[in-house]
Amino acid sequence: MKQQKIAYLGKNELTDVDLSYLHSAQKLSDITYILEINPRLKNGPAINFPEVAPRTGVFKALELYPQLKSFDGFIDLEKFYVVNSYGRLWFLRSLLAYTSLLFVLIRQKFSLIHLVWPPQLYEFPVYFLRKRMMMTVHDPFPHEDESHDTLIVRLRRWFAFHLIPKFIILNKAQREKFLDFYQLKGENVYDSKLGSYDYMQTLHTVSPTPSEQGYILFVGKISQYKGVEYLLEAMEQVHEQFPQQKLIVAGGGKFHFDIEPYKQKDYIEFRNRFIHNDELASLIRNSAFLVCPYTNATQSGVIMSAYAFCKPVIATTVGGLPEMLGNGKLGPLVPPKDSEALAKVMCKLLGDKESQKNYSENISLVYREGELSWKEIARKLSDIYKQL
Repeated sequence: MKQQKIAYLGKNELTDVDLSYLHSAQKLSDITYILEINPRLKNGPAINFPEVAPRTGVFKALELYPQLKSFDGFIDLEKFYVVNSYGRLWFLRSLLAYTSLLFVLIRQKFSLIHLVWPPQLYEFPVYFLRKRMMMTVHDPFPHEDESHDTLIVRLRRWFAFHLIPKFIILNKAQREKFLDFYQLKGENVYDSKLGSYDYMQTLHTVSPTPSEQGYILFVGKISQYKGVEYLLEAMEQVHEQFPQQKLIVAGGGKFHFDIEPYKQKDYIEFRNRFIHNDELASLIRNSAFLVCPYTNATQSGVIMSAYAFCKPVIATTVGGLPEMLGNGKLGPLVPPKDSEALAKVMCKLLGDKESQKNYSENISLVYREGELSWKEIARKLSDIYKQL
């Protein structure tokens, strides 16, 4: 039987997931990676484009962006395309680019189109092939802040969950609520998982190793649901017991509370800017552990980035985070919005190097070769592709 051709329509903000998955998946299935690039989507966690190439349409990725040669051998660059739009009136140019993509998908006879995010309005031409679509649902429900839960976001999600026939959900904790909210049939929603972001191991250039190591790390875009204020409150309590301990808060975005009092504390460092992937890798490598004090969540890419280096994470008991931490086997769990409980767990982990080591070993066993390795995830998704 001829192997089916799959078009994987990625997003630059999800390139850490996409590249890590495709590294294993392209060995099992005929998958072409198609990535959107426009002036508003040129920087992502794994790939950054200083400038958008002055072309509009669908192109071989290396034709416009030769710097992507660095991923040669990790993914199949012969099956790597970009949907590129450039210049003024970017929305209309992007609409034109996705109309071109529609004809490429038809002409090259892709039998399955795998999306990873509800299509933007300018991507709607691809809905012409909706019967061939499936979508990975990274966020079953919008995050609770103004930028993630707007009328346009809700409209896009409504179209996606009514027009696309098959879905992949990445955590079981929200499965039933997801099915009920969007009135979906269980047989049309498949279960999968996130693996660790192995692409980070391919980084050839990293920032110089900081002389100071063993700090606590928060990294990621600053948003209200990330719960940074509870981490900062907890860190004040940690400082009383571990006065030499440092916290680094790294990520772009606007804080929704006053951080000036915390800027005066020499044991807290803020890097309030976009963190490029080489710096991210260096920050994680040299940390003691990471903290995700989220008040609301589905999954967390930060946890998967930490697991690429087998670093333990303290996370809250929201959304799918407990699953990602093996319900406590891979890292400690704390209630959300509880700075005292968080401080207590941080102190306990700081004072117990053996526990840090055990968590790291468990992460390696599960995410490198176990059931949550990309090799195993890709195998299961390959079986789903064949069913469809």
